[in-house]
Amino acid sequence: MNVRSFWEEKVSRLPDKTFLVFQEREFTFKAFDRLINRVANSLSELGVGQGDRVGGFMPNCLEWLVLYFAVAKLGAANVFVNTQYNAELLRHAFSATDLKAVMVSTSLLSVYEEVREDFSKLSPQILVNDASEENPAPSGMIDYQELLSGSPSDPPKVDLPPRTPLQFIFTSGTTGLPKPCVTSHRYLLSMTRRIARLLKATPEDRFLSCLPNYHGNVYIGTFSALMADAVAILESRFSASQYWQWVEQYDATVLTLHITPMNVLLKQPPRPDDADNPARAGIFLVGEGAIPFLNRFGLSLGLSMYGSTEAGGFCTMSPFGPDSTHDSRFSGKPRDDIELQIWDENDEAVPADTVGEIVIRDKVAHTIFSGYYNMPEKTAGTCRNFWFHSGDMGYLDAAGALHFVGRAEESIRVKGEFIPVDKLEACVRRHPAVEECAAVGVPSDIGEEDIKLFIKLQTGADQDPEAVCNHCREHLPRFMIPRYISYVDEFPLASSAMKIQKVKLKAEGVGAAWDRLKNSENLQQTERRVGR
Repeated sequence: MNVRSFWEEKVSRLPDKTFLVFQEREFTFKAFDRLINRVANSLSELGVGQGDRVGGFMPNCLEWLVLYFAVAKLGAANVFVNTQYNAELLRHAFSATDLKAVMVSTSLLSVYEEVREDFSKLSPQILVNDASEENPAPSGMIDYQELLSGSPSDPPKVDLPPRTPLQFIFTSGTTGLPKPCVTSHRYLLSMTRRIARLLKATPEDRFLSCLPNYHGNVYIGTFSALMADAVAILESRFSASQYWQWVEQYDATVLTLHITPMNVLLKQPPRPDDADNPARAGIFLVGEGAIPFLNRFGLSLGLSMYGSTEAGGFCTMSPFGPDSTHDSRFSGKPRDDIELQIWDENDEAVPADTVGEIVIRDKVAHTIFSGYYNMPEKTAGTCRNFWFHSGDMGYLDAAGALHFVGRAEESIRVKGEFIPVDKLEACVRRHPAVEECAAVGVPSDIGEEDIKLFIKLQTGADQDPEAVCNHCREHLPRFMIPRYISYVDEFPLASSAMKIQKVKLKAEGVGAAWDRLKNSENLQQTERRVGR
């Protein structure tokens, strides 16, 4: 099975059923397929074919999703680039993937123009007008509307074995420049088939997705809906203030989220009608907030998951309900088409309930990523011993379920104790002045590390680090109380959409942070009195 045959079976069987709702515009399978075919045939006439790579530098828009399917039908690979990239990172992304063609939105044209001279051989170069006024395409570019003159019939068939590259997705690049992960047709279809099954999705479901197109989340929502003959609903971006309005407006029953937007929604002021909405299930609900999210917003089902772009998207997944008692690190059981183990520093498997590195391999070829494009040494290094080494720490319990502890590079060790960072951050987020936070380890003057906490405040809140420490002291043991606190207006986010880049925070060191031990004599005296 490949995305083209999978899609065309749906079109043949359900031509008049609604496939997509994008910002209130509805499309049946047949109507959307005609758009796909017009663009695919036009691209083919312009020289795009099997094995090529087509770049996309645009926000979520209708043209983006049409391009995605059109490129897949031709046997080419999609390369959607982070819309937050500056010229330097955009240049890297285009160079690293040997693009044949590119589609750019008018809202990002100024960034593209900075690198365009370096990629003069890209053909075609297509402009999507996402502005309210007309914007003629610059010399050497063609308007997307011209692609719609292509034939609405299916483009010529091509051989598409399941291992065919479907999309290149860039890693977050926390330890260097982002690397292009090659993901296959099988990769996406295998993962979303299992998600739909665990959600018990039906044709009556409506999946809402709103994270950006350079992040795998939006494709997971769209294709999980397709697996169940359900409706895919897409919005251009995540908005905490509008999210529940969209759920009501679109009658959404399944929410495609991840931990950061989940926590953002939990931080919104409670309302008496929070649970009065049509949603029944949520994807990728993990951490301290997962069970509270289901209870507050009236969902009956969540999927706890773990994964990465390299690890097949999500390689573990298990359903849970609002009455579940699992701990915050629970991430579900490995998929039946993927093998997962926990290894020590000598690449030896460890017993149950022992923390080590999470390593993964597929039982069916190309279920996880197919390597980093044109980076054989990087691929070999991360896939040594024929296993993908995630760099993440976790353990398997006696029942075989994974519990995620954290990134090895983000672990914190204080006076011989490993800090459960997820519990510390969850505690701080419950402080009414805190919108978001992140904890990292910085060098301690007595060896090992001290905890440095970065805080983004709620609008209108004042900086009060002593109050935050008091809050921590009420709920956490002594060794988990942060020593240093810094305040930020915004966090550095990875291209994996809203994931805080802790490596960058850690690189700042102690800096000018508020120091609990040096600047809070009263707090120190209190700690001595209570033996902390």
